[in-house]
Amino acid sequence: MSSAQIEILRFFDPTEVEGMAREAGFVERRSPITGLKFLVTFTTGLLNTPDGTLAQLAAFLGTACGTAVSPQAVDGRISAAAKRFVGLCLGRALVMSARLTRAHLEALALFDHVYVIDSTNFNLHPALAPQFKGNGGGASPAAMRIQFLFDFRTGVIHVEIGDVRLSDTDTLARLVKDQRLPMDGICLFLADLGYFKATTFAEIRTRPGRHFLSKLQFGVSLSNPDSTALDLRALLKNKPDCFDLPVRMGDTPCRLVGKRLPDAVVNRRIRKANEASESKSRQISDQYRLFLHYALFVTSLPPEFAMDQLFALYRIRWQVELVFKVWKSILNIHRVRSAKSHRVFCEVYGKLTVAVLVSSLCAAAWACLDGLSISAHKAARCVRAVATNWALAIMHGTAAHKTFVAGLIRTLARLCRKTRQASKPTIEEILSAALTKVVRRLDRGSLMA
Repeated sequence: MSSAQIEILRFFDPTEVEGMAREAGFVERRSPITGLKFLVTFTTGLLNTPDGTLAQLAAFLGTACGTAVSPQAVDGRISAAAKRFVGLCLGRALVMSARLTRAHLEALALFDHVYVIDSTNFNLHPALAPQFKGNGGGASPAAMRIQFLFDFRTGVIHVEIGDVRLSDTDTLARLVKDQRLPMDGICLFLADLGYFKATTFAEIRTRPGRHFLSKLQFGVSLSNPDSTALDLRALLKNKPDCFDLPVRMGDTPCRLVGKRLPDAVVNRRIRKANEASESKSRQISDQYRLFLHYALFVTSLPPEFAMDQLFALYRIRWQVELVFKVWKSILNIHRVRSAKSHRVFCEVYGKLTVAVLVSSLCAAAWACLDGLSISAHKAARCVRAVATNWALAIMHGTAAHKTFVAGLIRTLARLCRKTRQASKPTIEEILSAALTKVVRRLDRGSLMA
């Protein structure tokens, strides 16, 4: 058996699950709804009915778990203890996922960790506004925000759940400062402009081997290596096709790398910026208009990583958008109808647990493909299609579950490969084309500076 198979079987092991249920205070006396049955219902059960009513959850418990209960009995079990229990299960799934052996790309062999972070928001029932602050205005008064960070190199996943007060900049700054992530060897942090904070980049660079790559935020002051101010406007007005300059961001030495964009791209960016400004009853400045003509990056990576390589590395960040697409279009993490916070947490924790399990299944299927890649979107759809069968296999015991998981991994490897298109290369193909030569000629020691 693969490491993924072993870990998934252990995850649903009745003894370990019931132990967590007792630890959380969910199981204190005999009840027809055991910890395992509750976990199965709020994971595989929610794949079938993502915003299921209490009656639908009760029906699932009866058909898949062999426990006939009333909707009121289900409601009575969704408590603070249930929230703690499903939260413990999610934490265990994240630990399990981090232990898995995964396929590695030669193109990223120079790095031990490539961290990508982003967040997603969705509205909740307005009655939950006291617990989950929304954006106000015309938006819902209640909203949930999930901060999601994953290591594209190792598959390690970190999630935090809150509301709009769980800010992007503060989250990354805290994770880096408190060293909440594995950061041994050579690390690269990729993030969009919502996480841009000069002090965070400075903190990343306080230890050897830690690097950052980010788009440049408009209005950030940079200086030349001799500490004189860099006149970015004058630089861009000269209309260079590209440039690569040593600069300082505060006290942090780094590079400013820029490339003039095609006219069609520039026009689209300006049009979008104008539309955003009109909603705020103002116009974009000439300086910002000039700024939009260029792709501008700041990075601590050495010059061997030229613009083409930086573009390829930054493309990894878009994998987060694909994750969020799976979360919302297949797992329906945003479809939560309840006005009770404990149930909201149970449903979100359960759906995130499924997301981690699908990631683990993809890792196992990838190992069977000899270099080909698995589409997480296809895999999630496939898992959703057999969700009830998975629940039945779990409830029938370890032997039945082992057979089911082995067959599911084979199915994913056969049916969920990424489609290869010459006009639309996969991220693995993009990275290999851009970085393989750099990996072969660049010594890891140069990245440990």
